[in-house]
Amino acid sequence: MRRARRSWSEGVALLLLAAAGVVWGQSPSPPLTPQNTPALSPEPTQRSVPPGPVTGTDAGTKMRVPQISPLDGHVPPPNAPEPQLQQAEDSKTEPQREGVTGLRPDFLGFLGPFRRPTVPPLFQGDATRLDGLIRDGKLYLTLQDAIALALENNLDVETERYNITLAGTDAVRAAGGGSTRGLDFTAQLPQNGVGGPGSPLLNAVTVNSNPTTPAVTDLTSLNSTTQIQQSLSQLSTGFTYSLGPSVPLFDPQLIGDVGYLRRSDSVTLEGTTTTGTGTTTTGTGTTASTGPMNFVAANVAYMQGFSTGLQLVAIGNNASSVEYGSASQLNPFSTPSTSVTLTQPLLRGFGRGVNLRYLRIARVDQRISRLLFEEQVLQTIYGTSRLYFDLVSLGEDVLVKTESLRAATKQRQDYENQEEMGTLAPIQLTQAKALESSSRFALIQAQGLYKQEEIILRNQLVRTASPVFTAQFDEIVPTDRIVVPDKLEDLDVPDLVGQGLSQRPDLAQAQLQVETGKISVEASRNNARPQLNLYANAQTRGATEQPYEQLGSPGTGLPTTPQDLALGGLRVSTIYQGGLQLTLPLRNRVAQADAARDAVQLRQVQARTEKMAAQIREDVETAVVALQTAQAAYEAASQSRDYQGQLLDAERDKLSVGQSTDLLVLQNEAYLAQAKSTEIAARSNWMKARISLDYALGDLLEKNHVELDDAIRGTLPEGGTVSPGGTVQPGSTSQ
Repeated sequence: MRRARRSWSEGVALLLLAAAGVVWGQSPSPPLTPQNTPALSPEPTQRSVPPGPVTGTDAGTKMRVPQISPLDGHVPPPNAPEPQLQQAEDSKTEPQREGVTGLRPDFLGFLGPFRRPTVPPLFQGDATRLDGLIRDGKLYLTLQDAIALALENNLDVETERYNITLAGTDAVRAAGGGSTRGLDFTAQLPQNGVGGPGSPLLNAVTVNSNPTTPAVTDLTSLNSTTQIQQSLSQLSTGFTYSLGPSVPLFDPQLIGDVGYLRRSDSVTLEGTTTTGTGTTTTGTGTTASTGPMNFVAANVAYMQGFSTGLQLVAIGNNASSVEYGSASQLNPFSTPSTSVTLTQPLLRGFGRGVNLRYLRIARVDQRISRLLFEEQVLQTIYGTSRLYFDLVSLGEDVLVKTESLRAATKQRQDYENQEEMGTLAPIQLTQAKALESSSRFALIQAQGLYKQEEIILRNQLVRTASPVFTAQFDEIVPTDRIVVPDKLEDLDVPDLVGQGLSQRPDLAQAQLQVETGKISVEASRNNARPQLNLYANAQTRGATEQPYEQLGSPGTGLPTTPQDLALGGLRVSTIYQGGLQLTLPLRNRVAQADAARDAVQLRQVQARTEKMAAQIREDVETAVVALQTAQAAYEAASQSRDYQGQLLDAERDKLSVGQSTDLLVLQNEAYLAQAKSTEIAARSNWMKARISLDYALGDLLEKNHVELDDAIRGTLPEGGTVSPGGTVQPGSTSQ
């Protein structure tokens, strides 16, 4: 008998150090009066408090040691994430509410390019889905509905949609001969919610070894509402590639001017007569005057560049000139002339590759913008799922602590009755009151955590400052449950690593950044070449010297006015000329340094991209270990909860035969409540590990039945909802 009691005490000591679980069968207890406990907002429904899986309760059952996967060998990356790159290239979906109108010429023809582009106002959100989920002031929410609300209304996702539109404007700019202005490579990481990266319950009172002494939880330190901004740019902050050679003006340029000239009367000396004798000389002469003269000058030039670097400049003018004749007579006259010049670079600026580089970069950036948007969608789904299931777990924990307080209150009432009859020592009543106070304190903290998580999740789903969301709700009722499978599926780490490398959009866009870097490096190397241009020119009334002009523009799309635009020829003649123009930097240090720096920066981008691939391998491996550990920990917690229930039943049996006390039974009930809370935490950690693995693999969209094109458009198909009575409608993700 003594050995048996010793084994029981040893079992109790071991179980207090182990994780424990949830069993919802409790001995009946009277309801608490409203003033004894804070109101739970919202009170979780029975559907959001699932029973734990059936596990063995044999006292001889041994806890299984988690089977952790060994370190895998080298997993070669695929030839770029082909599925992701191909999907980004094939997708032509544009945001519906964030697009720009008037950017490209349309039916207005010639006037089309001069319309002012219009950007619609900031979208205020869509409350249609939200209104259909509110019943009696409560928001009944499935995970599917929560994700849909976040993708339709979350401002981080909305900001990333504009990035796709920005990439479209860069493509139009580059097609006209301008440089790209770049993308926003930042992504907003989701809020952790209360409790930080791990389960919020593990930071509360779930492991308190003394049920009569409350463990204080600082709700301000647990509340994590600050978002972290992550830059996905592989180029160092503040670093850019050099401009490279000038780009031809692909958009034709028409330059013209017209002016009026009026010359007033002019007087000239026409002749003289001289006579004289001796030293005296006399003379006579006549003067002549001309009337005023009116003249209108008109000059026009046409310029256009081509992808090979060829540039066309055509000029026509009727400029006026003033010339002194042999009779000292001032004669203004008109000298109309024309000039056509073709210039083709042979070294610097030669070839379609270098001259179309900005257009090539812009088209790659369009694919990058879609991958960046997909990464933001992944982050939003990941964060929303964590917040949702944290709310589920916190609600379950509130119920556990409510039941503990009910039991403690019932015991305190019984002790008060016994103390009044004189059959109970006052110290025992004091112990019961202390346990009740501790239980009430734990419930208050659990309700505070729940309310905080509720606020964080609401702000993730709804634009609270928008006038669109007029429907009011003061409670969120999560209707999905966390169901841990009895057995975890086989996880082949090398295959999962390969899957992550081929599906992660952040790695795909990083590899595309390497591609744009190579384009820029080619341009900087071309810019280090000497400038050698071949030109051909034909003029009427022209000069024999062809002016040397810089071709194209440095990516601004603005032309350089031709030097001979307003210069009329001095002779009536037709001139044909051609030749070579050479600019040979004798040291060329600036261009060479730019080319070398761009190549070094490209190597940095390649190194960071390789590091990202290694990080994905690490993320997948650690996520697999975390999921396997969480599975084993939950099984151990579930068994420990069963054992704690058996200990409570045994203590009650001992009390029935006078071998125990009410206080010991009450303490064991408190220990069982702690075991239940710990099992809730273990189940929550399992779900977070599952979500983290799906995120590491890059398949959260597929797992949650989200189409990327729907997210880009900003309207997701309607899913199922849950009525207040708890009935699951078709399309719901509830299990």
